Amino acid sequence: MQNEHKNSIQKNFSSLVEQTDLDLMVSLFYEKGVFSEEMIEPYKDTSKDARERKRMLYRDLTRRGPQAFEHLLESLTEVGKWDLVRELDPNSALHYSRSPRNPPRNPSSSNKGSSRSHENNYVSISEEKKRTKTEKEINESAISAPSRLPVVPSEIPHFHIVKSTKFHEDDGDEFKLYRTRSRPRGVLLMFSYTEFLDETFRRGADVDCRHLKYLFDEFGFKVLGYNNLTQQATLDTLKSLRQVEDVHAAECVFVVVSSHGHERAGLSDVDVCCYDGRVSVYDFIDFFNNTNFPELQGKPKVFIFQICRGLKENYSSRAKHRERDGAGDQADADELEGVEDQAGVEEHLSAGEKGDAREREEIERDGAPRGADRPVVDPGRDVSDILIAYSTVPGFVSYRDPEKGSWYIQALCEVFAARAHERHVHDLLTLVDQRLATTFPGQTSSYENWGFNRRLYLHPGLYDDEPAAAPRT
Repeated sequence: MQNEHKNSIQKNFSSLVEQTDLDLMVSLFYEKGVFSEEMIEPYKDTSKDARERKRMLYRDLTRRGPQAFEHLLESLTEVGKWDLVRELDPNSALHYSRSPRNPPRNPSSSNKGSSRSHENNYVSISEEKKRTKTEKEINESAISAPSRLPVVPSEIPHFHIVKSTKFHEDDGDEFKLYRTRSRPRGVLLMFSYTEFLDETFRRGADVDCRHLKYLFDEFGFKVLGYNNLTQQATLDTLKSLRQVEDVHAAECVFVVVSSHGHERAGLSDVDVCCYDGRVSVYDFIDFFNNTNFPELQGKPKVFIFQICRGLKENYSSRAKHRERDGAGDQADADELEGVEDQAGVEEHLSAGEKGDAREREEIERDGAPRGADRPVVDPGRDVSDILIAYSTVPGFVSYRDPEKGSWYIQALCEVFAARAHERHVHDLLTLVDQRLATTFPGQTSSYENWGFNRRLYLHPGLYDDEPAAAPRT
């Protein structure tokens, strides 16, 4: 390995160790021929400290020949660690100096001989549809096993994230700050439901996941994704999170839930649709209250629900939808009004009209048909430091573009990327709604404060090596 590459690894040694998924990187290096099967055995020795095994991995890597550095960059790109790639390689195609209008077609095109298929970590939707999983198979494979989102190099997001240059400090007034200075900054838990037992599919939700992963990776968060879990697997996974060190050791936790939403008649509660059933939004929130997750007491917990909360549509949204369609008369619009997803639309059309409806449909909504109500869930009283953001207001639908992702997540990623270096999260959510109002006037977002009484600055790109202080009371 060239000296300049060794120096680059040494300069970023701490970041590499902190952000490395050891088993995944060892697997990638083995498949690329950097290490033989015999050579990777020491990195699997669980009797040794995991951090020390990571250090040993990168020390050994510097002695693995002239191509080892290139394989390192390729591996980091494949797992979405684009910030590390930029730090290691000043000539990387992932640097912001590249015009967002002309992103590189394939940053890892030099890896033409790689046979990496990610079959152990990624799930191919097209392949999964060819077979039927039993509930037992789904639960066994999903619980406590976060999925890694597939990274297609040509589809890497290219919105610019402004980094912080200084930490915000308490200014002496009654609003104190949550501490957010460590690396990793916190953890993002993504529960995404794109496929369901009735074979419907939420187009564009995968774009939301990819953009959120990119955004929070750049913010210095550990990202754990859980996709298409059953109802029971969702609840079991939530229970298991207390045993995940990355979660209870985090300075702050973001939980994103993306699915269809099912309104409870006469109640403010909403159900989230899982692969085969429904879970209340309060089921998600309850697992993180001070009673069920005392390790997170005093730490900020932000929930983001990308779901419908009813069947109402904003008039301006319907008008804009018809204008963008450029087809269909008022009778068509009246017939489709109140139908909240593509599957529901097709139930209202004859077979000959379905193709036309698909061509006209440019946006979708994250709702689900009404059904029998589940018992009311008591969110509990022992709650604090919780902020709950919704993509829409009670009773209304939430829109999603099949190509660009949901309206709300589009606005959130743009605002957080541009303003998180200078604004705290309360302000950011207000700015997200302002962006919705100007870009997507057919939708209004909302958020609730449950004892979230400090300011949360995310300080993207800025870290402090000092140990985190105990939560202040």
